[in-house]
Amino acid sequence: MTTIKRRRSETLRVALAGAGMISQHHLIAWSRLGNRAKVVAVADPDRGKAERRAEAFGIPKVYTEVAAMLAAEEVDAIDVASPRQTHAENVELAAARGIDALCQKPLAPTLALSEALVRSVGDRVRLMVHENWRFRPWYREVKRWLDEGEIGRSLLGNLTLLSSGLLPDASGRRPALERQPFMAFETRFMIAEALIHHLDVVRWLMGPLRLMGARASRSIGEVKGETLATIFMETAEGAPVVVTGTMAAPGFPPRTLERFELIGSKASAALDGTELKLLGPHPKRLDYDFDQAYQASFDGVITHFVDCLESGAAFETGPADNLETLRLVEHAYWAAGLHDPNAGP
Repeated sequence: MTTIKRRRSETLRVALAGAGMISQHHLIAWSRLGNRAKVVAVADPDRGKAERRAEAFGIPKVYTEVAAMLAAEEVDAIDVASPRQTHAENVELAAARGIDALCQKPLAPTLALSEALVRSVGDRVRLMVHENWRFRPWYREVKRWLDEGEIGRSLLGNLTLLSSGLLPDASGRRPALERQPFMAFETRFMIAEALIHHLDVVRWLMGPLRLMGARASRSIGEVKGETLATIFMETAEGAPVVVTGTMAAPGFPPRTLERFELIGSKASAALDGTELKLLGPHPKRLDYDFDQAYQASFDGVITHFVDCLESGAAFETGPADNLETLRLVEHAYWAAGLHDPNAGP
């Protein structure tokens, strides 16, 4: 296949694939880059959605097909925020035209498909995975504490997500499904859609992980996939790491707040919702605004993408790194007895 090389603009010209709920946070992040980048076109099969995003963010061109958008527009990069089933196709379309790509997680619905996409793209363009959870301010702070030696050697990690978002509220509505209706139809849900973020976070903070076991179940009928999961892992040094969660926990808030404990040889980090503490000889406490921190994670990803395009530096969440998270996801389904034979090894 011939790669069409496009001239890099002084201001990065960006095309957005997908105008769903999450695209608003992408577009806010792009808008905060000033003249470093500009979204010049948006595509979504639902033209009305694309037009609403275009009007809200001053995007001049609207399309219903990504292929048509990339054929018509001179762009330097694409931001793929479309459904996961379309990720590989949209990245391939960009790679064929020499357009660098930022792709929402996961690269593709399965590890095997993601590996095939990475092989196909090769070094034709630069590809980064939009894995924003590790860019949340509280996890960036824990990483800083680790890097500066305040926590010491990691001895134990426990990351828990408990939410009632999939359960009906007082009005009978299910907040998580109101916000993202596609969740109800994912046959792989709690691990592949939700806890994938948390697996990435503990990998990033604690180093390479080996899966020891997993349990998962479908606890409510309104979602096709599993809605409860616990994943047991260990670090290269044998430190235990547990990631667990459900979004169908009665009595918990619908918002996806987390609890995280990282026990170290010198000190411990403890996150409870939006309160982060360093416990030990030099204690610290930080409080965050959830909405600001949520948007900051998108800002961080997109700023990092542009910074690396400009400098040539490696992406923190490049394809090779993200494939390691996807391997944990796939291994967790195997261990939980929920492996799809069509998902590959």
